[in-house]
Order: sequence, then structure tokens, then C-alpha cells
Amino acid sequence: MLKTQATVGDTLDALCDYFDDELERQQNVLVVCRAINRATRAQDLEYLEAKTEALQLLLRDAVAAEKNRLKLVGEVVACYQLPEEQQTLSGLIAQVPMPWSQRMREFQVLMRATLESTRRLVRENNQTMRRSMGVLNRTLTAMALCQP
Repeated sequence: MLKTQATVGDTLDALCDYFDDELERQQNVLVVCRAINRATRAQDLEYLEAKTEALQLLLRDAVAAEKNRLKLVGEVVACYQLPEEQQTLSGLIAQVPMPWSQRMREFQVLMRATLESTRRLVRENNQTMRRSMGVLNRTLTAMALCQP
């Protein structure tokens, strides 16, 4: 190891704190996607726009935080001299000691569940919006045919 045990622990603490923050951010994305789903179904354009803006802010925060994650992961990878194929969350979990490996494992499980729920909801939202656009287009076409 290149760093002292205390410094490695500090880095692992910071990385786990980052993971906690990212999980919270992604859970907030899921909440906003649920609100977008309700707004879409209710055809509440104003609420939909507000929630879309909130989603954009959360995504900007995630992108901004990514630089810190890369730095922390890079330090852990260097410390444990992980080969490229082990430079994944699963690889880190396999290498770092307790209690950090347990925190990372919990993050991994919760993040997977959150992302899967978000993916499912985004697909549902897309289908709802496409159906709504189809109804709108058919209505406009019917109205155009009724014009003298």
C-alpha cells in the first residue's frame, strides 16, 4: 500500500460518503420521475415542466459530483493496485476491508434497485407520452379534415 492506513481509511470514508450522497440523489430522481408520471397522466403541463426542471438539476448535480467520485476511486484503485478488470464497484468491494466493503455492498444493492425502478418508470413515462402524442396527432388530423 502506498498510503498510510489512516489516509486509506479517510479516502474510503469519503468514497462511501459519496456513494451515500449519490444514492440519495438517485432516489430523488426516482421520486421526480414518479411525479412526472403523475403529471403526464393528469396532463398537467405546468407541473410536468417544473418536475422536468427539477430532474435536470439533479442530473447536473450528479455530473458535477462525478469528478470527485473518479478522484476517490482512482486513489483507492492505486492504493490497492487493482488491475483494470477489477476497477469496478464489485472489484472494490472484494478488496477493501470491513466496514467499507459492507457499506459499498449495501450501496450497490440499493442503487441497483433504485436504478431499475427508475428505468421501468422512464419507459412507462415514454409510452404514456407517445400515446398522448398519438391522440393529439389524430385529433389534429381529424380537425384538419373537417375544415372547409
